[in-house]
Amino acid sequence: MARSDLVNVLIVDDDRSMQRMLSDALAKRGFAVTVERDGEWAVQSFGKKQFDVVILDILLPALNGYEVARRIKEHPRGKKVPIIMISGVYKNPVHQKEAVQKHGAFAFLEKPFKLEDLHATMKKALKDRYPKPKASAPRPPPPPVEEDEVTGEFMADEAQREEVKVVEQQARRSETASSSDGPVVRGDFHDRSFAELLAELYRWKASGALLLRRNKVKKIVYFRAGVPELVKSNLLVECLGRVLVRERLISEAECEESLKRMKATGRMQGTVLIEMGCISPHNLNHALQVQLQEKLYDAFRWDDGEYQLNPKVALPPEPLTLGMTAAQLILEGVRRTYDEKRLARALKGLDEKYVHSSHDPLLALQDAGLGQDEQELMGLIDGHKKISTLRALEVLPRADTDRFLYAMKCAQMIELKDDAAAGKAQPNIARLAEAAAKSREMQAVPPPLPPAPQVKPPPLPRKTPGGALPAQAARSTTAPALPWDEGAPRAQVSSGNWGGPPFPAPSAPGKKAPKNVAQPVGSLLPELSEVMSLPKLSSDEGVQREKLAAKVAGMRKLDYFEILGVKRDADRETIKRAYFGLAKEFHPDRHFQSASAEVRQLAQQIYDLVSTAHDTLTDPAERARYVKDLDAGLKKNMNEDVGKILAAEGKFQRGEEYMRQRNFADAHQAFTEAIELYADEGEFHAWLGWSQFQLQPEDTQSAVSSIERAVSLNPKLDKSYLFLGYIFKATGRPDKAERQFEKAIQCNPDCTEALRELRLLGHARR
Repeated sequence: MARSDLVNVLIVDDDRSMQRMLSDALAKRGFAVTVERDGEWAVQSFGKKQFDVVILDILLPALNGYEVARRIKEHPRGKKVPIIMISGVYKNPVHQKEAVQKHGAFAFLEKPFKLEDLHATMKKALKDRYPKPKASAPRPPPPPVEEDEVTGEFMADEAQREEVKVVEQQARRSETASSSDGPVVRGDFHDRSFAELLAELYRWKASGALLLRRNKVKKIVYFRAGVPELVKSNLLVECLGRVLVRERLISEAECEESLKRMKATGRMQGTVLIEMGCISPHNLNHALQVQLQEKLYDAFRWDDGEYQLNPKVALPPEPLTLGMTAAQLILEGVRRTYDEKRLARALKGLDEKYVHSSHDPLLALQDAGLGQDEQELMGLIDGHKKISTLRALEVLPRADTDRFLYAMKCAQMIELKDDAAAGKAQPNIARLAEAAAKSREMQAVPPPLPPAPQVKPPPLPRKTPGGALPAQAARSTTAPALPWDEGAPRAQVSSGNWGGPPFPAPSAPGKKAPKNVAQPVGSLLPELSEVMSLPKLSSDEGVQREKLAAKVAGMRKLDYFEILGVKRDADRETIKRAYFGLAKEFHPDRHFQSASAEVRQLAQQIYDLVSTAHDTLTDPAERARYVKDLDAGLKKNMNEDVGKILAAEGKFQRGEEYMRQRNFADAHQAFTEAIELYADEGEFHAWLGWSQFQLQPEDTQSAVSSIERAVSLNPKLDKSYLFLGYIFKATGRPDKAERQFEKAIQCNPDCTEALRELRLLGHARR
């Protein structure tokens, strides 16, 4: 489809899973997709671009869907654009009728809906404009690195130019690494494709830096526990500007203008674009992630070149990662880069091989992000069908079938064998796991795991009858007032009256403050009550930590039969089915995106427990020994690690409560004790540093050191960058503060404090 024939769809929905599902489904049908998550940005985006159809959720942040529809219809280009409203909340007949008759919707779909219903509705709305189906083909390769006019290197920002230097330096270190530095894995893409290499590293649970080199092109892929997390490249053509323009998120003119402003101010390109109103924070994050992914997908095109893994290299603390499992990356990489010629070479001589599902749940149950048709094709794999048979079923076009099977083979989710499976055809592990999971959900009997324990903080200090605070609490009464303290009036926070040590007076009216001179802290630290004064301050990962710790603790008090939810006399087949359901639920891929060390460790412990229970009970000899031990009264108890994690979480929650009460001394002590119990959790260190700054704002070194430790442990925690930004701003370093606020937005586009601070710093520059 030519560029001028593209059919542009605007999806407005704040549910990320719904965004991803709709975006992927429509992109496969040939649509050019733009996604916005709030009403204000949706209206702004519509005013800048030509859209042919809008899919609009009713319940949105900022503006609701009805108001968004009204503003779109008021736009000169919006009168004839069909709007398909969707909602899982407003879905009774009255709302449906109101959406069409009062708010001008073309149609209304109730969530959850089938994609076929959406496609049918869009065909009615677009008629002849609906994209015609065409044979799927991989995307063309990027232009060669030659002339600036051809490659578009003029779009490269300073971040990409700095990355080129870093890659060259690290490549030289890797090339000179010797065996004395530790085991180094080397190879050639003539012998093993990049897709196969990714799968092997996943199976090995490898961590470290993988250097890819082909002629002058170098890339470094950083792994954590077998999953690619980050990619750096020495190609300027893989810059953010090119991605933004190619994805039609901005125009070339906007890109050039942002580069001019970036060079003039020293600010990051993404921040400049947000300030220009060209892109929303969520779409900027989407583009940054696409940029990372495409650096990796380019390596799937390499039929020659070398690779070298150095496990000694640590993952850099970057706020944004690839955000996909190894299997998802393999499948998408093959989709994008394997044409029919390459597929024919890859599958040569394999047409009559029987396709078996992997017997290892760790491999068979990977999250590959399969679409509906791919799930259907995967479900047909039973060890009794050949590649030629699966092609003939025409679930997917032939080329797409071959891409899918080759990707699944590389990911080790399927195996190709000369012989069919013994006996009758059986559902594959994925089908069995799905059936077992549904069966568990439908059972009225509650699951065997106990509910998460409610860790209550100790009573906070109260005033004595005479009105004085106990000595322990009195230590903190002279500490600066926290900006989110609900009891503090807004004027107090903004006037600098927070009891801290003296700072240099502000500059006289009309004069700019000198660079690197600390300003009055109270006038610079913002009020956080809008977001931070919630009943529970813990992040989502904190809640997840607590739940997983409770699951592990509960599991370790159960026997293996109880863990799997089967009776003592359960046969092997019943045990395997129960295991597949639990293996799917607790598979490591479900927690691969977590940057919390505790979450990853606890999730792995659950998977290991379930696997150990299965292995023991399906082996007759081991099962007999285990049952004998049970009859003798031997029980499994919670191990020391889980106990420490639970205790650390309790200390951390107490520290949060103390912070809300402005009891900074006791908060600092609680965070310290949490770290003593479990030192690898980044969130603990972030709050330790922030409480340290509240106690001693003149000693920024200790506070910054703790928060930087938090960043190294958990680079996806927005609070770490937010706290650093506040500290740098309060101590007269706005340039460093701005960079930290930018990183906070990369972690969390909804971080309103960081967005507000960037606007304030931007105004201060003018």
